[in-house]
Amino acid sequence: MSFLESSSREILKYLVPIAFFFFCACQNDSNLNSQAEKVSLIKSNTLGALDLTSDAFELSSTRESQLLVFNSLFNGVDGYRLPGNPSADTLLEFFNELRNGYLQKDEGIDYSHIRKEYHTFTHAMDVLITTHALLNSGGAVYLTSGERASLLIAALGHDVLHTGVNNSFLIETKHPYYLELGENSLQERRSARYILELLDKHGILLVEDDMNDKQKKEIRESRNLIEQSILWTDIKRHTDQMKAMSEAMEKVLNALNQTRVGEQEGDIEGAGKADMDANLDVSTSLDSEARILIASFILHCADISNPGKRWESCERWAGLVMNEFFSQGDLQKKLGLKPSMNCDRSTVSVPACQVGFGKFIIRDLYKLLSKILHDGGGQMVKRFNSNHAKWQELQALVEKTGTPYTIKFSPPSQEGGWIGEFRVGEN
Repeated sequence: MSFLESSSREILKYLVPIAFFFFCACQNDSNLNSQAEKVSLIKSNTLGALDLTSDAFELSSTRESQLLVFNSLFNGVDGYRLPGNPSADTLLEFFNELRNGYLQKDEGIDYSHIRKEYHTFTHAMDVLITTHALLNSGGAVYLTSGERASLLIAALGHDVLHTGVNNSFLIETKHPYYLELGENSLQERRSARYILELLDKHGILLVEDDMNDKQKKEIRESRNLIEQSILWTDIKRHTDQMKAMSEAMEKVLNALNQTRVGEQEGDIEGAGKADMDANLDVSTSLDSEARILIASFILHCADISNPGKRWESCERWAGLVMNEFFSQGDLQKKLGLKPSMNCDRSTVSVPACQVGFGKFIIRDLYKLLSKILHDGGGQMVKRFNSNHAKWQELQALVEKTGTPYTIKFSPPSQEGGWIGEFRVGEN
C-alpha cells in the first residue's frame, strides 16, 4: 500500500471524530456550525476555507488534521502545483519528514528550560495557512504558479530545526551551529539549507537532463525563491526589507494597474479578490528579483501575523512567544549570562512589550502590506488596530494597579510540536 493510500485511509477513518471533537470542543453553540462547515470545506479541498480567520491551533492539533490541510493545499484538484509536478505520494513523504524536523531536540540546549512554546510545527502551519490566505486575497497575481507553490513550501519550512532559542543566544554561548554557520541569519540559513537538502532527497524541484531550458529556469528560480524568502524572515533584516519593498512599490503598483482592464483600473491601490476573480497575471510584467521581493515580503508578514489575527489568537500567540523568551532568559540566568532583550520575566511587561512591537514593527509593516494587498492587508491592519488598543488598555491597567499581566499559557498539542511539559501553576 502506498504512503498516500494509507494516509488517505487514516484521514478518512478519523475525520468524523476529529471534525466533531477537534472543532466543537470548548466552542459555544453559535460557533459549532461555522467550524463544522469549515472542516467540511477543507475536506472537499475548498482552498477558500483556509483564510485569515483559520485557527492554526485547531488545524494542527493532530497529525491527521495537519495532513488534511496539506492535502487540501497541494493534492486537491485546484491545489498548488510545484514545477516538475511531484506525485502526491512524494509530497506527503516530504511533508512527514519536514514535520519531524520541527519535533527534534538539539544537543547543547537545556530542554528542561527550553520547551519550544512558539517555534513549533503549529507555528509553521499557521504561517503556511496565512501565506496561502494572503496569496488568495490578491497576492497570487504577482507570482507565477510555480512561485506560489514554492512560497508555501518556504512557509512550511521557514523555521524547521529551530532550537527554541534565538540567534543571539547561540552566538553568545558559541553553540556549534554558530561555529559552523556564522552569525548572519544563523537559524534561517540552517532552515533554508535543510529544506533544500530535503527537496533533493525526495526528488522535488530537481533539474533533470531531459527538461527544456524553460523548465530548468523555472525550477532554479523556485529554489532560489524558497531560500531567499526564508532568509528574509530574519527579524534583523526587517528594516532592510521594508526599505526595499517601499522602493519597489511604485513599480509593482504600476505593473498591477497596467495589467488591469475596465472599471477597476487605478481605482483601488493594491491587488484584491476582484483581481483574483478576473484571473489577473502581473507576474509577466515583473522581473524575477521583484517577484522574489514580493514573495519574501508576504512570508515575512505571515511569519509575524499574530498581531493581525482575532484577539483570542493574538493573545494566545503573544503568551507563547513571551514564554519562550522568558524560558531563554531563565536559562541565561542559570548560565550566569544577562538575559537578552525582552527575555527577563522579572522586569518585562508582556503588554508593554506587545505595544512596543506593534508600534515599531507591526503597524508600518501591515500598512505597507495593505498597499500591495488591499484585501488581506486591510484585514490585518484593522485587526491590529483593535488588538493594539487592547494591549494598551492592559498595560494601563498594569500601571494603575501595579499587578503584572498573567500569561494565559495555552501551548500547542504535542503532535502540534510542543516538546515541553506543564510547570506548576500552568495547567
